[in-house]
Amino acid sequence: MNNFLAKTLTSINALIAIVIFAYFTLYGPILTGMPVIGLILGAIVGVVAAALICGTIAFLALIERHLAEIAAATRQPRS
Repeated sequence: MNNFLAKTLTSINALIAIVIFAYFTLYGPILTGMPVIGLILGAIVGVVAAALICGTIAFLALIERHLAEIAAATRQPRS
């Protein structure tokens, strides 16, 4: 079950990044009151937030994949 959940999270990780980026980009002008500057600042903050959140998820998924390969290699009999 954990393997299924890890693969599912890895699959939707890019979608989560797009949603985070779009949220900050769209609401930047609303929060700052300045359309162009808010759009640019929102995009920058969106990229940083998506990189931190989704980058961490991707890094953990990569670690999980490597650990699974190591575990599989230790289970195989040596000849």
